[in-house]
Amino acid sequence: MELLYPHEHLNCYNYEKGDRPAIDPIYLNTEDRYNIDILENKIIILRSGLLNFSFGSHLNQTLTPGNMIIIPAGFRFTSKALADTNILIFRIRTNVELCERFALEQLLLEKEDGENFDNIGVLDSNEVITEYIENLIKHITAGLRCFYFYEIKIKELFFLLRGYYVKKELLHFFYPLLSNDLTFSNFILQNYHQVRTVKELAELTNYSLSGFEKHFKKVFGISASQWMRNQRAKIVYHDINNGNKTFKEISYHHGFTSPAHFNDFCKLHFGATPGQIRKRKFHPKGEV
Repeated sequence: MELLYPHEHLNCYNYEKGDRPAIDPIYLNTEDRYNIDILENKIIILRSGLLNFSFGSHLNQTLTPGNMIIIPAGFRFTSKALADTNILIFRIRTNVELCERFALEQLLLEKEDGENFDNIGVLDSNEVITEYIENLIKHITAGLRCFYFYEIKIKELFFLLRGYYVKKELLHFFYPLLSNDLTFSNFILQNYHQVRTVKELAELTNYSLSGFEKHFKKVFGISASQWMRNQRAKIVYHDINNGNKTFKEISYHHGFTSPAHFNDFCKLHFGATPGQIRKRKFHPKGEV
């Protein structure tokens, strides 16, 4: 069906004209690459095709049609289309709420002692989500790209996830975002990459350093310094395995004082030198 009064929509202040709309259908030809720095939490749904991707410590993962994943803010996402591919990006710029009466944090009640969520939580689109996506694409293609329309559709997506998926599946899917203070944890995820030290991060939150460290440990379960080291390690590992940066460039970008310092960091966190790590990418069986 044709959109009525298109000129009114196109000239509206709320029409999404930028290159980072809240909802973004993207088409990739075979061998095309799609690489982005994740400035806010994102949901990625593969509509068709095949996509190889990496972010953080997750390397060479594959999305197949109907798969959806969530990527937390602060990472670099790199991908390559293994076939002609359609993806749909949702940029989540507000706190995630499944519905007004069920806070996202309540999913943590489904977690069992010792349960491991190191692997990416992939949801498969069911009949309801597939129909939702088809209708959404139809409206976007027609030209209905209002900021507030997108906002409503993102809320609808969360309602549908709440209504048509079991809580255990949602726990695994949303686990990278979950804490007992989502406002605080979302702020940390969106801003930690801008600073080098815990003190600088504390200043962004307007906490005293001691108050920040206490609250951080309560929310994340580990100290702020350990968490920042872990995040740094994930990003360094990603940079070694993806792209064409030299080790010198990676070392400089992440603030290492010397090649020896960079080497020692990699041995401590990954049990191997940067050269050995990169070589393993081309020898998956571990021959180095």
